[in-house]
Amino acid sequence: MKAKALASFGLLLAVLAEACSVGLLGLSGWFIAASAVAGASAYSAFSYLAPSGGVRAFALGRIATGYANRVVLHAAALRRISAARLAVYDQAAGSEGTGWSGRSLDRVMADADTTGMAVIQATTPVVVTAAMTAGGCVAVVLAGYPLAALTLASAVIACAVLAVASACRTDDTARTRGLLRTELVTAVEAWPEMASLGATDQLAHRTLQRLEAFEGGRNRDAATTAHALGGARAVTAAALLLTVLLTARSGATIATLVFVGLLAAGVMANAERLVAATSAWIQLRQAKAHLAAAGEDETCRPEVATTFRATYDGRSLAVSGYQLPETPTRDEREIAFTVATGQTLVITGPSGSGKTTLIAAIATALRRQPGPAVVTAVLADDYLFTGTIADNFRLANPAVNHAEVTDLLIAMDLNRAGLEPQTTIGVGGRNLSGGEQRRLHLARALATEPDVLLIDEPTTGLDADTARQILHAARRRRPHAILLLAMHQPQPDTHPLGPHWTALSLE
Repeated sequence: MKAKALASFGLLLAVLAEACSVGLLGLSGWFIAASAVAGASAYSAFSYLAPSGGVRAFALGRIATGYANRVVLHAAALRRISAARLAVYDQAAGSEGTGWSGRSLDRVMADADTTGMAVIQATTPVVVTAAMTAGGCVAVVLAGYPLAALTLASAVIACAVLAVASACRTDDTARTRGLLRTELVTAVEAWPEMASLGATDQLAHRTLQRLEAFEGGRNRDAATTAHALGGARAVTAAALLLTVLLTARSGATIATLVFVGLLAAGVMANAERLVAATSAWIQLRQAKAHLAAAGEDETCRPEVATTFRATYDGRSLAVSGYQLPETPTRDEREIAFTVATGQTLVITGPSGSGKTTLIAAIATALRRQPGPAVVTAVLADDYLFTGTIADNFRLANPAVNHAEVTDLLIAMDLNRAGLEPQTTIGVGGRNLSGGEQRRLHLARALATEPDVLLIDEPTTGLDADTARQILHAARRRRPHAILLLAMHQPQPDTHPLGPHWTALSLE
């Protein structure tokens, strides 16, 4: 309700600001023309006091309402963005058995931003144009030129039709970009296999075709928008010319002619903005559709048996009733274990044995347990958000400072790679190697100062020495924490795991 009230107030201020702008344009033009005519006439009794005061009033009103409307509309947009983001997080948190990826959250956050900014990019231009058209036409009619007012209204309607037609012909860029991203990821993953088959040329050709199609779509959308904007400007020029001619034929004075022409120019300038506004409106509809379908394409994790329990009482972690399903290499069985503080449990097993599912189930159960315990999980599909390293750490722990981030980077041996708190990591961490991303995941997890730390495949992408170093750093920094590590097999050198470690095989 507060966001709606702010948006309504901001729209009112936007209309007032634009009215002051158009009024300033028209009145100042009339004033200059009337002063010129009076100066060319002998014994003129023209008074400049009232019009000059009106010009000053419009100028001050434009400044005040323009600043106020920007402040209020941006506050309303931020409230809408926050509400949309919280709704997405609530949906993700309430999605039983659904594993939302960081990449999916990144995409829906962009859609939430689009829905929030729509009040500025789509709603405001439409409301302002409608109000200015109505006000401008009424002013022209009251001045005694109804045909000029009808021409002005028809021109605005023509611009609106052009804008809507252009927006409806544009593609869903977010969807096509997502399809292209999926294609590129698939191509990269399939490259070694295709190379062994000698089919890399065909794969490259197909990928290039998809890239060309995407670029062609973007160029078509840009051309459509450019044509619509060009058409709107042509309509504006014709409307201004016709308005001035109709006003002149009605016997208007030079000053009145200038006033009507400038008033029409101000109205048509707003009409041209409808092209961008309708495009933003189409993007809003697409973003709402994406948000409504968010999470539907996520991978569902297997449901955990109702007998499963995982509890942490500050002294130990107890897991019971977890059902391991039957596989070709093992029978169905139930597992249970207890891990005390300061101990490490290494969960081993081949790919597909259920290590990741077990880690995720324990993390979910512990987070639902009331209490001050900090439970942090680093899963195989963990995600790095766009921004700097420090930004990612502060998402995990808002209180972490610059020195602590640097210390964690040193602990993970990332300082040798030149990484610093202000290093930009790119979308999804693309500026980093796989091993650097993995170590950054672990460092970010340690920044939360967890009581229970669960890590899926902590040594993926790391050589033996680096793997040993980061495991030792994790245990050294959290000596009293419980560590659960899911690995294909224990490290040959178990010293980094500490003296108190055990192994649980899921084979």
